[in-house]
Amino acid sequence: MTTIPKRWLTTKDVALEYGISINTQAQYRMRGIIPHVKINRIIRYDRYKLDRWFEKHTVESKEVLS
Repeated sequence: MTTIPKRWLTTKDVALEYGISINTQAQYRMRGIIPHVKINRIIRYDRYKLDRWFEKHTVESKEVLS
């Protein structure tokens, strides 16, 4: 049976799954760097937007492995 990952993540979920500390997330949100949703004081991240954000900011290696 395949488990479907939940779409909306908490700050703790993002820290565990993506390795971005809660403090770094707060800095990124304040600077408008990371996509997020804020309703009142509740912060949520859309998993699909985070995945696209990571793809957009991935730097490919220029080194050729032999």
